Amino acid sequence: MVRGDQTSGIAELAAELLGPAENTCFSSLRSVRRQRSYLFGRCAAKLALQALLPELDLRTIEIGRGVFEQPIVSCGQNQGWNVTISHTNSLACALAFPTGHPMGVDVEQVDWARYGTIVSQLSEQETKWVEATTQYKLQLATSLWTAKEALSKALCTGLMSPVKIYNLSEFRPLDSGKWEGLFENFGQYKAATWWGNSHVLSVALPKRSLICFERNVCELL
Repeated sequence: MVRGDQTSGIAELAAELLGPAENTCFSSLRSVRRQRSYLFGRCAAKLALQALLPELDLRTIEIGRGVFEQPIVSCGQNQGWNVTISHTNSLACALAFPTGHPMGVDVEQVDWARYGTIVSQLSEQETKWVEATTQYKLQLATSLWTAKEALSKALCTGLMSPVKIYNLSEFRPLDSGKWEGLFENFGQYKAATWWGNSHVLSVALPKRSLICFERNVCELL
């Protein structure tokens, strides 16, 4: 993960991070907000890939875009790895995975200003889950949304399809700050979700897969 308040200036970061094709894309972005979002996402993605690929110079790992805006890894030493990216205004995260083992990640800020919009996109069952809790309505609603968006990235559809396709059939707590869910229409996938102080993060991954972290995700959110 990369936080916006932990990076150097935009120009310095771009020079250290971006390859030729990425620089072309970066230069076409007119607003500082979009430039920051692009850079932080690429930084998180390259750091995730650098842990798996024998590349010391981050500029040799380029992250392009597919026809559905999904990230495409271009690297001379790429041995079949890909990456999924998500970011908010102040936080970017990425997850590298084998191309044959599709995954998706989404991170969202916990914000009451978005609560009504999120709830309007939930199914009847999902809305009942949110209404049944008294203390964590916003976190639970945000978690359901991030799980849906993470799945849409794993499927390379994004949110170009109706959101109801990604409805969850089950969503339950595992331990403090961690939840797991299953999907109505995509039984081969599951969602793993973590709540932090200010953000919620979800990963969509094949149902029988396990995730092992060296550090508690909630400490980073």
